[in-house]
Amino acid sequence: MSSPEWNFRQYMSFIYLPVILIGIIGNMLSFYAYRGKNRKSMVAFLLYSLSLSEIILLVLALPLFSLMWLPIWTQEESAYVISYTAKYLYPICMIAKTCSLYIMVLITVERWVAVCRPLEIQLWSEYTTSSKSMFLIIVFAVLLNLPRFFEYSLEEHEGLPTLRPVLLNVNNWLYFYVYFIGLSIVFDYMLPFIVMFVSNILIILELRRTNMKRSLMTTQQQKEQNTTFMLLVVTGFFGFCHFFSMGLKIAESFAGEFLTVGNYQVEILGEMFNFLIILHTASTFFIYYIFSERFRATIKGLLNSKTVVDRGGTSTPVTYYTEKRSSLHKTLSNNTKYSRISSA
Repeated sequence: MSSPEWNFRQYMSFIYLPVILIGIIGNMLSFYAYRGKNRKSMVAFLLYSLSLSEIILLVLALPLFSLMWLPIWTQEESAYVISYTAKYLYPICMIAKTCSLYIMVLITVERWVAVCRPLEIQLWSEYTTSSKSMFLIIVFAVLLNLPRFFEYSLEEHEGLPTLRPVLLNVNNWLYFYVYFIGLSIVFDYMLPFIVMFVSNILIILELRRTNMKRSLMTTQQQKEQNTTFMLLVVTGFFGFCHFFSMGLKIAESFAGEFLTVGNYQVEILGEMFNFLIILHTASTFFIYYIFSERFRATIKGLLNSKTVVDRGGTSTPVTYYTEKRSSLHKTLSNNTKYSRISSA
């Protein structure tokens, strides 16, 4: 196992490891920030669902892209880890990726409605609407990625498990072109990218028009505009990180066997593009934190939770949490005064 490809994957596994771990922690904090009563808002519910989906994606990516390539296994152990991880965890990871992708699409459409069709946003904001949308996304993701469970079969070779291509076989060109290339390009890249691109362009044009009237906007309208800008950054970075993978996938549809059978340079490109996707998934917390004052207040409240000692020497717990009206409350001693911390 000393081929250049194997060595490269080992190097990448050390890069993936801290990025994935940071991403899991960040998304867990985002999951906390958007949980509870905030989920009655559709955008908060979608961000809550996106955080959960990305946690699952990163947890599964940890063994797929990092742990199973680390030089911590014997040759026998490595055969078991790689075979079973690729066979069973990879399809579930792709389901989580598809869920994250279409949640991002739904967030973009919701923002388009909020900015360009504000009178219709009440229909979109209903909790039942967002719940039904999420259910449909999960069903669609499972159905779209179901064939991936049958791409390989586990067999034993010299006493060790090995993967034998079944559907994803170089001779099975029908499956390769129809599903692996065709359906994947349409539903994993082209359709969501077109929807997000067109929606974001319309949102940007509308925001440029309304920015001229910003002084006449209410505080709530300005908050909605700030939320929209934050989500534009999220979806824009998403598009950048997924664009190169889409380009490689389209190249595969034209180059065929050249890109699917043992091409080291293309394997490196594919791994780098995979890393960009993981990087985006791991970085959404930082985008929320930079652009959302309300999110910052919630996270700071969580991290600053502590025990306050009053003048009599007794300790009083201080609990921070964000309510729907964005005020930060504290359980305090009667002898101590604290200013209210508000979030926008």
